[in-house]
Amino acid sequence: MCAWGDDNTASFVAVVTPGTALQDPEKADLEKAALDTARVRAETRKPIGATRAG
Repeated sequence: MCAWGDDNTASFVAVVTPGTALQDPEKADLEKAALDTARVRAETRKPIGATRAG
């Protein structure tokens, strides 16, 4: 699990698979978790008003 927080957003990302659920926490790939979280953050953060319904 990895998270971010800034001026007006905060979130966490957890990639849960059978392998990660049973994995020894000491063997977690923190670099991959950080990269996955950065990708999700980049894909989801948009300026206010950038997307409008309708």
